[in-house]
Amino acid sequence: MIDLGEKYRRHLTLLNYSLNTIKGHLFYLKRFFRYLNEKNIDEITAVKKDTIRDYQTYLYEEINFKGEPNSVVTQNNALKVVKSFFRFLGENDYLVGDPAKDISYAKTPKRLPRSILTQSEMKKLLHSPDTKTALGYRDRAILELLYSSGIRREELNHLLLQDVDYNDGFLRVNSGKGNKDRVVPIGKIACRYIENYIKAVRPSLIRDPYNNHLFLSLKGNRLSKNMVWEIVKRYTKKAKIKKTISPHTFRHTCATLMLRNKANIRHIQEMLGHASLDSTQIYASVSITDLKEVHSRCHPREKDRD
Repeated sequence: MIDLGEKYRRHLTLLNYSLNTIKGHLFYLKRFFRYLNEKNIDEITAVKKDTIRDYQTYLYEEINFKGEPNSVVTQNNALKVVKSFFRFLGENDYLVGDPAKDISYAKTPKRLPRSILTQSEMKKLLHSPDTKTALGYRDRAILELLYSSGIRREELNHLLLQDVDYNDGFLRVNSGKGNKDRVVPIGKIACRYIENYIKAVRPSLIRDPYNNHLFLSLKGNRLSKNMVWEIVKRYTKKAKIKKTISPHTFRHTCATLMLRNKANIRHIQEMLGHASLDSTQIYASVSITDLKEVHSRCHPREKDRD
């Protein structure tokens, strides 16, 4: 099985999957192999449809390291890798038939994004950094860019100087989720803060002249994985906003408020880098401006004075 797992890894590499995606597949595949080992199944040919159904039940009943049942998303992600692995085995004649072919995914509950900020809350948060200091100005530029572009935290961490066009208001996102590149617009206020940061602030942070990352730490390094999250947390507290805020909140808020202002949902999809419109559609559920307008205009009780 280890040998087949290595062949599967090379298969994903040849298909140009991103390194993070391959790591995720191998993580879930090793998890499945451990399950088979616990069931004393040491030959892949011994895996039947009932084996995979039992594994699906195991994922449903398992208590994770947080002391909670696995979410439906986690269950489906683990099953998705198993189905992909067996499809690979069947298509490459390592196995006759595909025992995972007819196994269905669990139905995923549709949940609305939480902690969407209002415009006034977002303004309060954006104005929290002390822009008279170098790090404060850097942080303001980061917050403005997150809100204006709706990019992910990891995408912001990977930005290079040449990815930003503050004159025309565009940002190039390289190797985003799914290893996809895209270009997104950024607003004039965000552009102004980024331009000033690059010209007046970043030179005071730079230590290595060959370091081309846009945002730098106090020591002149690229931002660590959790630094943006810590920045958002710090200014949320300073702004006295009681909601639970993360870098992803800026993405949710950007999409939701743009939809409320009549943006086309397909434009939002392109901006956020969603492969499927289904992923973007959730923001249409959050943005109920049109529905509220129709309710106020058409509900008979709205015409009563008391």
